[in-house]
Amino acid sequence: MPESPHPGILNREEAQRLAQEHFSPQLALLRDLANYESNLVLRAYGSSPKTTEDVVVCGVLLKQIVAMVDAVEVMLSVGIAQAAFLPARAAFEASLYIDWILLGDSERKAQCYIVSDFRDERKWALRTIHGTPEEEDFTSVTKSFSADIHAAHPTLLAEAEARLVEVDRILAQADLAPIDAEFDNWKKKRKTDVAWYVLTGKNSIRQIADAVQRLPEYEMFYSRGSSITHTASYKDHVRFRNSQVRLKQVRHVAEFRDILNFLVAFSIRAYCNVLTKYRPGELPAFWKKYKDEWRDPFLNVKNVIYAN
Repeated sequence: MPESPHPGILNREEAQRLAQEHFSPQLALLRDLANYESNLVLRAYGSSPKTTEDVVVCGVLLKQIVAMVDAVEVMLSVGIAQAAFLPARAAFEASLYIDWILLGDSERKAQCYIVSDFRDERKWALRTIHGTPEEEDFTSVTKSFSADIHAAHPTLLAEAEARLVEVDRILAQADLAPIDAEFDNWKKKRKTDVAWYVLTGKNSIRQIADAVQRLPEYEMFYSRGSSITHTASYKDHVRFRNSQVRLKQVRHVAEFRDILNFLVAFSIRAYCNVLTKYRPGELPAFWKKYKDEWRDPFLNVKNVIYAN
C-alpha cells in the first residue's frame, strides 16, 4: 500500500496553496522570463558567426539558464522554495561563465569548455574498455556493489570503442589538440583533470565571479545554494523552541522572495549581455518589456514569515 506523507513534514497541498495565493504574479514573471529566453537562444545564435564561442554561449550556457529558470518556476509553483536554490545556483554558474567567456579571449575559453567535456566523454568510454587504467579503477568501485555493467549492457563495449574513436578524432583537430595537450600537462601535476576554466587563468568559480565584478552576488546568494546543496545548515531543517526540537516542513515558501530576487536579477543581466553581444538593436525593446511587464512583480515580492 502506498505511504501517505506526514502532514507535519510534507504538506504538498498547503505549500502549493500558499505559493499560488501569495506569488501568482511572480510565477507568471518566471514563466515569461523562460519563454523570452527560449526565443533569445535561437535569435542570438542565428545572428552569430556560429563559432565555438557562439555555440557555447548561446546553445549551452544561455540554454542552461532557460532550463534552470523553468525548473525554479515549476518548483516554486508548488511551494518548493528551499530546494529551488539548487537549479538557481546552476543558472548562476552559467551566467558567470557567459560573462567570463564574453570578457575576452572568448574563442579559446569556449574551446577549453568543449575540450573538457570531450575529455570527460573519453574517460567514461575508457572506463568500459578492458585493460585500460580507467577501467581498472572503475571496476574496483563497481565490485563493491557486485555490478557487471557489460552483462547488463551487452553492446556497451562496442559503443564505447566507437565513441572513443570519434572523441579522439574531434580532439585531434588543429584548434583543439593543443588544448587537449594542455589538459594532459595539468593532469600530470594533479593526477586528475582540472576544470575547464583553470586553463583560462581562474582556479575557482569564486575567482571568475571576482573577475566579472559579481563577487557580492557570489558571496550572498551562491553560498546559500552551496549550503543547501551540501546540507551545511541545520537551520534549514530544525528549529529550537522552548527546549523542544521542531522540524520544518519540506515544502514552504519562506525564501521565495530571496530566490526570486536572485534569479531574476542575474537572468536579466545575462539576457542583456547576450543582446549586447549578438542583437544590440533589441536592447530598447528589452528594457521596455522589463519596465512594462517584469519590473513590478520583480520589485514587489511578499516576504513570508512562518509563525512556528
